[in-house]
Amino acid sequence: MLDFFLKYYFIIFNEGVIVLAGLFGILSYSKFKGTNVRFFIFFLIYIVFIELLGYYPSYSKNIEWLSWIPKNTKGTIFEKNILWYTVFWNIGSALFVTFYFSKILENKKFKAIIKYGGLLFLLVSSLSLIINYQGYYNNQRDMFIVMGGMIQIMLCVLLYFYEILMSDKIIAFYKSFHFYVAAAFFIWFLVMTPIAYYQKYYNAEDEAFVGFRRNVALFSNMLLYLTFVIAFIKCKPQNLSGEIKNEVL
Repeated sequence: MLDFFLKYYFIIFNEGVIVLAGLFGILSYSKFKGTNVRFFIFFLIYIVFIELLGYYPSYSKNIEWLSWIPKNTKGTIFEKNILWYTVFWNIGSALFVTFYFSKILENKKFKAIIKYGGLLFLLVSSLSLIINYQGYYNNQRDMFIVMGGMIQIMLCVLLYFYEILMSDKIIAFYKSFHFYVAAAFFIWFLVMTPIAYYQKYYNAEDEAFVGFRRNVALFSNMLLYLTFVIAFIKCKPQNLSGEIKNEVL
């Protein structure tokens, strides 16, 4: 049992905290259903499915009735899950965050900036997928897409912070669910950007670096999703104009 835990602790804790955030989102839906937070709940549910299904290379090797997956994907770009995460996480998540912040931002100029930034990211990422598709046969991540998605997310967060700093929202920022989301993404970005950048130097034989990278990613993800959980518990709904309906618990 201990050996199993040590071997799969990253999956256990990482997937566990993501499922926990999704569960709290579902349980909180009735409270936030009349607000923009409902879109974020949909996003968390999406992430749960993406993460759980993303382990199909491991599942299919250990579950007999899924043995057809490795047989039919061997030698293809679907043999590993790099393409899956590139499309549904790196691209999909950045586009959703863009949509979410376009809903909660009030400044029309800021809305336009992130919308056009998202469209540009989608266009360039699609071209990069087509041009660099050979890399997925060798289990190589497209760092342009990874870094581009993180930059797009950071753009949304920074514009949100600037907007609340320049408005009376700053008086009660700690009551806003959106603030917790933005703050969590901001910290996650600061931690994960160097990790993503140095991914090109990743060497599976360097056990020290592999362990360090895994633990940093685990810490960052746990902090990110636990912050979402705290926000669901702590915050009260806001109407679509951003006005808090009730006081914080």
